[in-house]
Amino acid sequence: MNKLKILLLSFIFLFTGTYAGAANLDSLIHKSQLDKMSTVAVSVKDAKSGRVVYEYNQNKLMNPASVQKIFTMYSAYNELGSDYTFKTTAYIDKKRNLYIKLGADPTLTKGSLVTLLKLVKEKCNKPIEDIVFDTSVIDNKQWGTGWMWDDDTNPLLPKISPLSVNENKIEVVIAPAKNGTLTEIKNKSSYTMNFVNHAQKGSKNEIILERNPWTTADLTYIYGTINTPQKVILPVSSTERYFTGEFNSALAAAGIKHNGAFKYAPLPSDVVKVAEISSVPLSEIISSTLKNSNNFYSEMIFKVAGGHYAKSKGSTDNAVKLFEKQFSGIKSDSHIVADACGISRNNLVSADWITSALNQIYKSGDFEQYSVLLPKPIEGTLSNRLLNISLKLRAKTGTASGISTIAGYIDTKSGKKYSFAILIQNHNTKVIDVKKFEDSLINEIYKM
Repeated sequence: MNKLKILLLSFIFLFTGTYAGAANLDSLIHKSQLDKMSTVAVSVKDAKSGRVVYEYNQNKLMNPASVQKIFTMYSAYNELGSDYTFKTTAYIDKKRNLYIKLGADPTLTKGSLVTLLKLVKEKCNKPIEDIVFDTSVIDNKQWGTGWMWDDDTNPLLPKISPLSVNENKIEVVIAPAKNGTLTEIKNKSSYTMNFVNHAQKGSKNEIILERNPWTTADLTYIYGTINTPQKVILPVSSTERYFTGEFNSALAAAGIKHNGAFKYAPLPSDVVKVAEISSVPLSEIISSTLKNSNNFYSEMIFKVAGGHYAKSKGSTDNAVKLFEKQFSGIKSDSHIVADACGISRNNLVSADWITSALNQIYKSGDFEQYSVLLPKPIEGTLSNRLLNISLKLRAKTGTASGISTIAGYIDTKSGKKYSFAILIQNHNTKVIDVKKFEDSLINEIYKM
């Protein structure tokens, strides 16, 4: 009898605690201005049993922002394998033409190219004729469907291309001129960028960068005021021109002379492999992608995985087919996938779908390996959030204009593991206040 009473009391305590937690979540949401003026959706499920613990607006289709990366990166991780590496390979033919087979390595840098070309020189110490790039690994669709035109100067959204190096970004310095009120622009990159400078020397650093690609392809306008020198990261407009410029510079650094031109063609059969470089394993790249919410990495990885799955050129379309197969067990009318990173306004997902997908990952054989790639408090975008439960949480945040999201796994105070998703859309509140609201909900979930 004593054991039965203990079990009964435990049962009552567990469920009254859950009900009390649900009531507290209701209270927090209904008292919030966000619920009155915006759309708030929440889903909490037991990761092991799938039991619904709490839900609110759980079926509404909303924009996931970077929470989407949890699932697009899991699709790639599952398809390519944790040890997959992106390879950039050099070949020589009998006429001393150099062929570079690109692997869409998102981490490729000019330094990586120098390393590759020094290996080439060890095998071929004579001048090179033509340099031919095989770009067949992924397509050249450089932006995602539904991306915003005025993000063209956003360093978080560089263009996606098989011809990618240094994340397709350069650094320029905008500084007050020594004489007069105008500012000066310093660009040490090999990539020449054209500026129309309307910025003035002033008491504040308030600059605005703008491009009008429908009128001029590679022209950046600068407005505002400059008080002290400011480093600005800018995405390049022409990935081809940037890549070939950096490649030329790498050739010089490696001591290789070439007499021909840059060309583009598939790798022929009558060539000899002379050098190859590899990225770090995919698990490390995905970890960085999730922790730092790297849009460029996620798009490149997703396309390559799509090509691997379809056994053809990598593309977002092929990657979405992979994604749909990966999560085919979840109702298909509760999500639309337009890109890897989640920034497209065409993406739609419900909080219920997110927790169902999280539970599917939890039940997979690679959950332990994949879940540690998600940020915990003190890491990446969670660096200054939820530090009181840093050992209990793995989650991915998402932020865009009027959108804030977070989803992941939490080990509760009562010993349960819950999957959760919080989506907030169409708000005009300060981002920091929205994040505080999310944190209050997560802390309440932790107590359940």
